[in-house]
Amino acid sequence: MQFKHMLLGLAVLCFTATKAQQMPTVPVDKQVRIGHLENGLTYYIRANKLPENRANFYIVQRVGSILEEENQRGLAHFLEHMAFHGSKHFPEDQTGSGIISYLETIGVKFGRNLNAYTGMDETVYNIDDVPTDRRGAVDSCLLILHDWSNSLFLRDKDIDKERKVIHEEWRTRRSASSRLIDSIAPVIFAGSKYAERMPIGLMSVVDHFKPKELRDYYHKWYRPDLQAIIIVGDFDAEQVEKDVKRIFGSIPKPVNPAERVYEKIPDNEAPAVAVVTDKEQPTGYFMVSYKRDALPKEQKTVIDYLVYDFATDMIDRMLTDRFQEMMQNQNPPFAYARASNGSFFGVATTDAMQLAGVIKPGQADTTLLTLLREAKRVHDFGFTPSEYERAKADWLSDIEKLYNERDKQKNNYYVQQYVEHFLLGEPIPSLEEYYQIMSQVVPSVPLEAINQLAAEFISDNNRAVVLMGNEEQRPTYPTPDRIRKIIAQVDGEHLTAYADKSINEPLIATLPNKGKITKEEKLTDRGVTVWTLSNGARVAVKKTDFKKDEILLAGFAYGGKSLMDPRYAAEQKLMDDASSVGGLGKFSATDLKKVLAGKNADVSASISEYNQSVGGRSSVKDLETLMQLLYLQFTAVRKDETAYAALATRLKGILPMLANNPDYAFNDSVMMAIYKDNPLMRIPTVKEIDAVNYDKLLDLFRARLANAADYTFTFVGNVDEATLRPLVEQYVASLPSNGKPSKAFNKDYLPVRKGQFENHFSRQLETEKATTSIYYSGDMAYTADNLILLSALEQLFNMEFVDKIREKLGGTYGVSVSSNAQKLPTEGFSLQFQYDCAPDRRVELTNAMNQVSERMRKTGPDAVMLSKVKEYMLKQHADNLKENGYTLRATWRYLVFGIDLNADYEKKVNALTIESVRDFANQLLSQGNRIEVSMSSK
Repeated sequence: MQFKHMLLGLAVLCFTATKAQQMPTVPVDKQVRIGHLENGLTYYIRANKLPENRANFYIVQRVGSILEEENQRGLAHFLEHMAFHGSKHFPEDQTGSGIISYLETIGVKFGRNLNAYTGMDETVYNIDDVPTDRRGAVDSCLLILHDWSNSLFLRDKDIDKERKVIHEEWRTRRSASSRLIDSIAPVIFAGSKYAERMPIGLMSVVDHFKPKELRDYYHKWYRPDLQAIIIVGDFDAEQVEKDVKRIFGSIPKPVNPAERVYEKIPDNEAPAVAVVTDKEQPTGYFMVSYKRDALPKEQKTVIDYLVYDFATDMIDRMLTDRFQEMMQNQNPPFAYARASNGSFFGVATTDAMQLAGVIKPGQADTTLLTLLREAKRVHDFGFTPSEYERAKADWLSDIEKLYNERDKQKNNYYVQQYVEHFLLGEPIPSLEEYYQIMSQVVPSVPLEAINQLAAEFISDNNRAVVLMGNEEQRPTYPTPDRIRKIIAQVDGEHLTAYADKSINEPLIATLPNKGKITKEEKLTDRGVTVWTLSNGARVAVKKTDFKKDEILLAGFAYGGKSLMDPRYAAEQKLMDDASSVGGLGKFSATDLKKVLAGKNADVSASISEYNQSVGGRSSVKDLETLMQLLYLQFTAVRKDETAYAALATRLKGILPMLANNPDYAFNDSVMMAIYKDNPLMRIPTVKEIDAVNYDKLLDLFRARLANAADYTFTFVGNVDEATLRPLVEQYVASLPSNGKPSKAFNKDYLPVRKGQFENHFSRQLETEKATTSIYYSGDMAYTADNLILLSALEQLFNMEFVDKIREKLGGTYGVSVSSNAQKLPTEGFSLQFQYDCAPDRRVELTNAMNQVSERMRKTGPDAVMLSKVKEYMLKQHADNLKENGYTLRATWRYLVFGIDLNADYEKKVNALTIESVRDFANQLLSQGNRIEVSMSSK
């Protein structure tokens, strides 16, 4: 379906109001150097100072699985894997190190900083956070991009070795959602190759293709006329551009290259309908899609397109808001719903307006009817002026914040822009230009234009309606014929317009009586000011210049659920969700969103096992709104029986279905093993939800926020103390308090299993697989030294498992390694390994992992690996020191726990030795607290 006329019509509507004669082109940001080499390669180079001394290197290919022939299905993704295993400048053999090995020596971590992905229409490789102050790092990364472009070895032995890893990736990713997408693909992509070109491919091809076939595919499609090099970072852009021309200019220009044809999805007059189910899918959901051709690149070069993009965002926001409002009804028509505009299931040539609705069990017809009716209501009547004004205010507030942060954008922000420019033709104006253009244009975009565009989107043609659900629930789902009848029914209905309720009231009508700051301390070495308030609360303030328009808030107090009456276990389980569902003050959750339109501020509270906390953020201009929300969170959590009933109904419909999902069953088994079958660590049952006393739940929640003296509040960001001081006295010092801070909590609330424990069970699974978790825990002093050691140990295990379990044994796609340093209820640690594999290899791989653990605690880590880990930790810490989020955590932990995470950090990391890590690993692992849980397919 062509939308050129729609774009022009939108422009005419918008600019009749401004009496403009013609829409100008979108300017290209002058700070990016864009060039095209004679061989066809495109490059984007931009100097950027954030993060300092860091750069990102990308190569983007207009090549994906759609270019595969039937006997090549999976080669595009396989080739992506092989790009990390041997190339001209990084041979990964006795003559030289490989890409991964080299990059780890400069602190670039595989998986986190070094990665790639394959889509149906593109393949993208990235090297992020490269230290540009390291000698030779920039040149080496340019050579890596060069090798990815043109000089991979693709050796037979490496290909055969990688087949096992690809198989394990397939096994790990072969979830219910993956199978369902495969099932709907022939319907939603009917008449195109997309129906059979999922990137993971066919394992029959992966197992048996000849290495020459992969090399032929590489040389056919990996060529400069389909490639872009994107480099953004803290470097001399002029010199990097010269190097790019020199290094990549030597790549030969393709001779008689194969045409890169962009596959089209044919139009469909009748709705494309599919109903597919899977035994392991926990919930059912509809996806209603209104397809349209993606706008061609040449239509994205003019300001018309910026207006079009703004309009689609308005449609998404306003329709999603309507769905969210419905969820507050006592008997909501779905468990969740949203609207979005974008690529149709990842296809480059087709966009769609998509409505997603999660089905409450037994209510599939109702969900679909509601989605279709609300789309038709928008088509027939459009949106209301008040809806538009709120959505527009939010959007303008968002771009104002973006503009205020224009000098604080990190490398990745620009990289993603250039990726989309190369692949899709998205415009790339500077933030200054974008803000200036849109600030002038948006106020003149009439609601009529938005409604016209929405009506164009919501067409009777090119519709696709798919239901993906749980096999047990299939008898309650409509058949494809029934869905078609529902569509026809709604098409013929005469609806009424949506009636919006406007809110024009202040958050707080009457200000509370002010309190006072009674004491001020200056922690000059930390740049922190600490105020003690008349109600006993503490407030810490640290001004930073990391971002110009960001203020973060954290509040901490001891206690949590551990101090609650154990009779109210059900209330504890639902507490965080149910306490917030009613809104704040006199405003329901729906009305509160309306009141906050155009504001960049939010606050939330959470009750954990041994503490309670609040978190928030705001722009500089909306600081007072943040403070008002904080005050209301403590004093005016609102009761709303209807909203609570809606929440309970949704939960009772969805939560029982989770038992069908094997990942949930496995995670539940792990939690029960760790916490000795404590029911507090299980999701709520229907019986528990029915037993919840909503009034008691709110009483318990409010009690944890009743004494402000328990709290330490920390503000970090571009916060001015002189501005904050009166707001603290008005909204924080006025919070209720008994004046006596308490650090009480019940350390026996949630005991953890000690000693050795194993639980191996089998389950009927749709994919042959075994999932295993190994969990160590025990005592560990909560000190800065130990936190550094634990972080290093986690990374060392990760590197060992990549080397031994993934690469050498080919046994798994990856081992997830996670660690946690625990302060409450007692100081300690946890270290967890988890992986998927073939069932018949589970014991072999677990034994191999146990051998790694034993060697770590007896002889210590490999020296080269330890050096790489230290390099990464130092690089990451240098970046962390310039992040508001990290600074916030470090500040409040210092004030509450007395731990200084930053003091002598570099010295402590450099002091790590094989012996110190070995002794630390032995100290942790020799405590004998080891839990092993596995789930294998029958």
